[in-house]
Amino acid sequence: MSADFEFVANTFKVLYAEEQGQSIWSHLNTEKSVIRMQAVSDVGKPAVLAVEEGLLNECGVKERVKHASEQDKSTEDRHNDRIKQMIGAMVRQVMEHHGYQLHANNVKIPNSKIFYSAASYRKSS
Repeated sequence: MSADFEFVANTFKVLYAEEQGQSIWSHLNTEKSVIRMQAVSDVGKPAVLAVEEGLLNECGVKERVKHASEQDKSTEDRHNDRIKQMIGAMVRQVMEHHGYQLHANNVKIPNSKIFYSAASYRKSS
C-alpha cells in the first residue's frame, strides 16, 4: 500500500519537499504502518506511538532532547521540532483518509522516544 493521496503540506512545503519528508510520508502510508496506527488508536493511544521505531530507524527522525529553555535550542533542534510537527500533520491526514477522526490533542506520552505529546484518533461512526 503506497499513498493513494498526496500530503497537503500547507506550511510544511519545504520540509515535505526534502528527501526525509518524502521518506516519512511513504513510511506512514505503508500497509504495516496504517494497520499499526489503527490498532493503537482503537485502544485509545496516540497513533504515532505505533510508527515511532520506523521513524527513528528508517526515516532518520531524531530522538527528543530535553532543553532547559526554548533559548537553549539549536537550529538543528528547531528543525527537528518542525519535522515532528509535520509528522503530526501527516499522521492526521493518513488517519482521516482511513476513516478516523481526531479525538484529543496533546495526549502526553512520556514513554515516547520522539514526542512529548501527540493526538489520538477514533474510528468515525
